[in-house]
Amino acid sequence: MIIDDFTQYASCYDLFIFDINGVLDNNHEAKVRTLSEAFPALSDLQISKINIGMERAYEKSKDSPTASHIVTAFEDNGIVIDSNKAEELANRYYDLNRIKPEITNFLNQLSETKKVCLYTSLSKAKVDYITSRCPLSSNILVFAREEQVESKPSISNLEAILRITNTPINRAVLFGDNVAVDIMPAHLLGIKAVLVSNYVDAVIKV
Repeated sequence: MIIDDFTQYASCYDLFIFDINGVLDNNHEAKVRTLSEAFPALSDLQISKINIGMERAYEKSKDSPTASHIVTAFEDNGIVIDSNKAEELANRYYDLNRIKPEITNFLNQLSETKKVCLYTSLSKAKVDYITSRCPLSSNILVFAREEQVESKPSISNLEAILRITNTPINRAVLFGDNVAVDIMPAHLLGIKAVLVSNYVDAVIKV
């Protein structure tokens, strides 16, 4: 995440909606490095594919152990790992998904003059862990899985956020890293949508 890319919108919008995964916890390089160090014999392409699988494993771990999903992510790429190795990776990978203190500080400062919402399919407990390096301001709305009308992608969830924050559609901007899950629902509702990607050195504006 490049903070300057977000602050350029400060004068135009009242509500900032942030997806967490891939936008605020952008530690892509550190995750790839972790996998490369654990499996030095694998090619860059294999590491990239497994990293995607690890991301999916993290998403799937809402109601079951992450390590079991990580074993599956490796098996999908033709690699067998034992449960101890999977547990070790699960702990390291989960830690890498925590938001850096400087980003939390930015969100807290932004919330002093703007409405800020963290919109995520994760549970409130996971959001608390992800933001545990630096406490979130009480001004920030955490719209986690428990509060949502339905699973992402959802126009209804975005409407609920606008209603809770009492914000007109044209005064809200959403930042997400998934076109289908984040960007398209916002676009269909009329909310300004900004695609933030780990895989390109740019912020793509929609």
